[in-house]
Amino acid sequence: MTQSEIQLSRPVSFWCSIRVAVAFVGFLGMVAHYSQKINVGIALVCMVNHSAIAQHKYSNAMPLTQADIDCPRANNTVKIEGPYPWTKNVQGFILGGYFYGYLITEIPGGYLASRFGARYIFGIAMVISGIFTILMPWGASLHYAVLWFLRLIVGLTHGVIWPSMTVIMAHWAPPNERGKLVGFMNAGAQIGNVLTLSLGGIMCSWNFVGGWPLIFYSTGIIGLIWGIFWLIFYADSPRDHRCISNEEKEFILDSTQQQLSSHSKNEFEAPWKAILTSPACWALFTIHTCNNWGTYTFLTSIPKYMSEVLRFDIKSNGLLSSLPYLIFWLNINISGALADMCIRKKLLTRTQTRKLFNVLGNLFPAIFVIGLAFMTCKLKYVAVGLLTVGITFTGCCYGGGFMLTANDIAPSYAGIVFGISNTFATIPGIISPYIVGALTEKDPNNWRIVFFICAVIYILGMIVFLMIGSGEVQPWAIKHPVIPEQVPLAGPNVTTSSKQTTD
Repeated sequence: MTQSEIQLSRPVSFWCSIRVAVAFVGFLGMVAHYSQKINVGIALVCMVNHSAIAQHKYSNAMPLTQADIDCPRANNTVKIEGPYPWTKNVQGFILGGYFYGYLITEIPGGYLASRFGARYIFGIAMVISGIFTILMPWGASLHYAVLWFLRLIVGLTHGVIWPSMTVIMAHWAPPNERGKLVGFMNAGAQIGNVLTLSLGGIMCSWNFVGGWPLIFYSTGIIGLIWGIFWLIFYADSPRDHRCISNEEKEFILDSTQQQLSSHSKNEFEAPWKAILTSPACWALFTIHTCNNWGTYTFLTSIPKYMSEVLRFDIKSNGLLSSLPYLIFWLNINISGALADMCIRKKLLTRTQTRKLFNVLGNLFPAIFVIGLAFMTCKLKYVAVGLLTVGITFTGCCYGGGFMLTANDIAPSYAGIVFGISNTFATIPGIISPYIVGALTEKDPNNWRIVFFICAVIYILGMIVFLMIGSGEVQPWAIKHPVIPEQVPLAGPNVTTSSKQTTD
């Protein structure tokens, strides 16, 4: 047994390792990313002058909600009123602005992260988004269109993040640890949701600098600080990290290079035709888009639903809106570990594992969303329970389902494949707020229709992935390294020299 084989046979520490440190810092980056992504959802509840809108509503004889009849607000109820009389359509316009920018940079972000590495792409993106997030209270004071534009810029910078994450994990996560590492890092998104929704609701009630502007200031500063730290800490490859041990470096490189191709950064090419005609890719694109419809509907509209339908005050609204994402986070980590176990112990193939977890992450949310459609403010805590369980099961897709599929089917092009997928999957973020606003603006009882639409789209994505989805490396994604031409005359000497260099 050679020295390198002996080193590979030794167990390499998991918990006390640089790859876990990279995943943890990435986790914090996702916390910062999602805190900026959803901050406007909870902030709008505090920014809008609901009394002015209500007066317009009653003066135009608009229909009352079931909540108005069953759970009328008491006259002495303390409400936080913001300075802006923005209608639901205007609010939907503001919420959608982020996703226009997000849509534009997904594919370029995947290409840039694959070619130049995720260190600068991810880090600089968070620095820029942090600055523009801090400017949002000022933009809102000028006009809602200025706020929309600032959200557009933040979306443009954030569009490169998810493709960067796939590139990070392609280089740092050995295949048999991929579920745990990717699941843990992705779970930062849900902690970002939890912290922003819960603390945002509390900040709204403070008098310091107006309350709601603190939501933007805090999330912007956190992203700015994290981006600077990431630029200092991260290395695009284990071989370049100054703190990693030789044992861990060899373990990661030997594990990942079986799937990664050793292409030149100056000659990076993607098999675009193969990607765009691959059934495995289209299964990923479809389920990602369908699942995101539900994700973005809840992400942007939960605070509004809690306030309008379930009649929770702003503090309870923030805390209860964050509850589903706390359990969601736990499930991502649990499902990631379970998926890895299924594959490692050969209980299921990689494809069967991805399909199982995608079914869990789409079928159960669809069932609980249908139940949510029949809830009223009289059963508001039952509604919160259904919402929590439904969103929790979505975590199965993040820990063991489609969120890992780009790395499974095309490790060498994971950033590009995921960039294309997330481009399609961002479209619901643009359309969903408009549909929710349009349906509930004219008739607030139409929340039921919103939930039925979600359920149908969840099921559609699940069926498509069951039919044509895959978890195996696709033939077009395998690039064979070029073997240098041997020179016969220098055979023995070259071999000896090469071995000495390798050793």
